[in-house]
Amino acid sequence: MGRCCCCNCLFSCVFACICQILCAIIIIFGVIILALWLIFRPNKVYFHIADASLTKFDFSPTTNTLDYDLSLSVDIRNSNKKIGVYFDYIEAKTTYHRQKFANTNLESFYQHPKNTTILNPVLKGQSSVHLGDSEKSDYDDEKKSGMYKIFTVLYMRIRLKSGWITSGKIKLAAGCELKVPMKSNGASSATFERTNCVIIPWARH
Repeated sequence: MGRCCCCNCLFSCVFACICQILCAIIIIFGVIILALWLIFRPNKVYFHIADASLTKFDFSPTTNTLDYDLSLSVDIRNSNKKIGVYFDYIEAKTTYHRQKFANTNLESFYQHPKNTTILNPVLKGQSSVHLGDSEKSDYDDEKKSGMYKIFTVLYMRIRLKSGWITSGKIKLAAGCELKVPMKSNGASSATFERTNCVIIPWARH
């Protein structure tokens, strides 16, 4: 009976020590994270579509195909003072009435603190899209106006770098609701408005 009590006491002491060590580690880790935040004060990375234009956007209702030629100018601004960003993977995906019609992979790059990077993806080709009657009516209206509603998502895997410290890979997605003018003979009847992209859940299809 005495031996059993001693074993229970020993187990309780060991368990209490382990709990204290774990609590100390959590507190130290929290202090380190807070200190790093106070030192570097990480800010957002901002995404904008500075310009966008179409030279072709022809939908055929008989074959359900879309011929397109879309040019984008993407501004990525790292506003952090001491944190750089590795863009290990970046893909631009475009949809029209929730129908995907184009995507392209862009070159990976490293962005220094307080720096702006401009990317100029071009999406050109033919895709199969299935539009309902209301979507076809919207397309006809947009064709008459020369301005098309296109949704673009930037899918990224990034890493943050500060000094010799580099984070693990982080998934990031930015959604951009665009109204893109059609160009004819190098000119368009409407002007594209610079568009801010917002961070959205990563949900690739």
